[in-house]
Amino acid sequence: MMEYFRVRDFEAPLIRLVNLTDHVTYHLPSDTLDVETIKKFCQSYLEGKAKPKMQSEPIPEGWDKKPVKELVGMTLEKVAFNPDKTVFVLFYLPYSQESRALFPLWEELAKALQEREDVVVARIDASANDINMSMQGTYPSLCLFPALHAERMVVYKGKRKLKDLIKFLDKEMEKAKKDRVKEDEDRRKYIEAIKAEEAKKGNKTKDEL
Repeated sequence: MMEYFRVRDFEAPLIRLVNLTDHVTYHLPSDTLDVETIKKFCQSYLEGKAKPKMQSEPIPEGWDKKPVKELVGMTLEKVAFNPDKTVFVLFYLPYSQESRALFPLWEELAKALQEREDVVVARIDASANDINMSMQGTYPSLCLFPALHAERMVVYKGKRKLKDLIKFLDKEMEKAKKDRVKEDEDRRKYIEAIKAEEAKKGNKTKDEL
């Protein structure tokens, strides 16, 4: 339990409030653990006034030099939400045997894609870094952030084999491109409709004059 909430032995006792929907953590802004202080803390959260505490490991030296990029809380969103690159991230727990079993596959995936400049393969320790995004399910989790639509995180639920991962990645990249073309076309039509409506109103005003 203490490991999940990232509390070390010498820090206890203390208060942590965690929204399990988006995994955002709030720290009690006081060393005083009395009823009144805790009530005020809970009330500030319910009123939306509490400030989330984002925990992040230090950015490791050479984090982007290896095939698998080592992300931390401070670099996750900057890398994952890059509109020019498709980013495939392994969210793992270092003490999880299931997580560690994926490391060789993730290295294999990164090496297979290292010549593709539009793709980034990365991983992040979800136990040591706050993940400020809505996660689905448990860890380990394989999540794709497609270029052009990086804000649309897609969770991979297929077979954990190299060919299946690459097939999934290519499919989602192609889908993101088609979605962007459609959105651009819809936006163009909307703007044209607005301009046509404004022109119509302008002509009507002239006729009335």
